[in-house]
Formats: sequence, structure tokens, C-alpha cells
Amino acid sequence: MNIQKSLVYFNTSIHGNEVVAERLKDHFPGNGELDTALLEDATIELEQASNTVTIYSELLTGTMDTFASIISNNVNAIMKRMTSLSITLAIPTLIASFYGMNVNINIGESPYAFTLIILLSAAISTITFILFRKIKWF
Repeated sequence: MNIQKSLVYFNTSIHGNEVVAERLKDHFPGNGELDTALLEDATIELEQASNTVTIYSELLTGTMDTFASIISNNVNAIMKRMTSLSITLAIPTLIASFYGMNVNINIGESPYAFTLIILLSAAISTITFILFRKIKWF
């Protein structure tokens, strides 16, 4: 960002110097061969400097866009993993919330109901984890 800011300042200064050179040409026409040649050389140098600043500015913009794309891709990959993790963890929560309601459930009378619910939740979460692992979301 500092380089970009410096390039903007440099480009603004160059354009200001080009305006001054044009005013000098208009204000002092034909004052001598050496002065005119020197002023034309300075104008050419200013144009080359302006072109160089433009090229470097475009390169810097391209580099910054590439860096932003890399960061965006990394964030997308992390968000995909976090989403798959939250889906995997939401399944046991959903099952536990169904069986935690105050309604009569036939399995609720069994002494092994808690163990069966935990095993069912773990099995479905494991299947979900394996599925996400197979499609490379984990």
C-alpha cells in the first residue's frame, strides 16, 4: 500500500512537471536552440517516467489482486471445513434434542435408551464424517 501511495504521488508530480514544461514552451518560444532541446529532452524524460509509473502501478495492482485471490481461496477452504464440522456436530445435537422432549417415546422405557441414543448419534456422525472425508470437505 505504501508503494502504491508513493506511485500515486510520483505520478501526480510528473504530471505537474509536464504542465510546467508545456507552459515554459508557450511562454518562452524560440529562446535558443540549446534551451529548446533541453526542454524537449526534459519533456521526453517526463513522459518516460510517467509510462514507467503507469507500468509499475499496473504490476502492483495485478500483484495485489493475485494476493487477494489467494487469501480468498484460503478463506473459502477454511469455511468449507468449518461448515462440514458444524454439520457433523449438529447431527448428535439434533438427535439428542428429539429424545430430550417431554413426550412418551417407546425407547425411553428401556434401561439402555441413553446408550442406544449415544451410539446412534456417534454412528451417524461417523458416517457423515467419512462421507465428508471422501468428498474432501475435511
